[in-house]
Amino acid sequence: MKLIAAVVVVALVLLLLLRLGVRLLEPRLAFFPVVALEATPAERGLPFEDLVGTTDDSLRVRGWFIPPPDGTPPGAWTLLVFHGNAENIGHGLNLAVRAHAAGFGVAMAEYRGYAGNAGSPSEHGIFLDGEAFLRALLERPGADPRRIAIWGRSIGGAVAVHLAAAGNGGALVLESPFRSARTLLRDAGAWILHGLSFIASYRFDQEALIDRVRSPVLVLHGTADEVVPFSHGRRLYELANEPKRFQAIEGGGHNDLWARHADEVWGAAETFLRGLSPGETR
Repeated sequence: MKLIAAVVVVALVLLLLLRLGVRLLEPRLAFFPVVALEATPAERGLPFEDLVGTTDDSLRVRGWFIPPPDGTPPGAWTLLVFHGNAENIGHGLNLAVRAHAAGFGVAMAEYRGYAGNAGSPSEHGIFLDGEAFLRALLERPGADPRRIAIWGRSIGGAVAVHLAAAGNGGALVLESPFRSARTLLRDAGAWILHGLSFIASYRFDQEALIDRVRSPVLVLHGTADEVVPFSHGRRLYELANEPKRFQAIEGGGHNDLWARHADEVWGAAETFLRGLSPGETR
């Protein structure tokens, strides 16, 4: 009995040490912050100003606000954009150029640890960043919560779903989203990391939250996505409430949608948003 008890104690200690190690390494395995900006709105001919939010853990995060063109009628959509991993807000300017030309405003959120922002990213941390940017956007004169479309790309989709599931925004757009971190690791064949995910803290579980979203949902996904399987976007679409739309981008990968398929991606998004009435929900 003493031997069995000793083995159990040793196993528990090893498990606790493994769990501690996994949680210490989680941020380094999950996030790849990019500090240097690829470009600024000014370099793409866009007017802009800083959009600064203060998080609930007292961190100031800085992004950009690109107003709609002068003379745009009231009620235009504003996109609140959350980018993917291994990039920063500078990589989202192709979307901003298209949206601005269409008469939309664009708020480009930036995470802690990215593009010169202080702090280090974590799942909880970037959710706090998203909440801070939403508050900062809503504090702007004339802001209409019903005409904010929350747009999330890849890991940014988890932030977007987090906000929309809490009742925020008038529409949700998901670009190349994944179901959850655990499912993504499994489907990518990363079996060691998938096994470790059961003792990790990060979830990024969009699948568990998507049915709480009451605003209209658009899911965009490339059929040749080599990072997030096409089936992930399709599954999130199936779980979402009506009204919803799924747009398959034929031949689109994970990182080339704006380089090779911009007309199709933006065309689907613009058509979807222009077809919505203010405050339309399930």
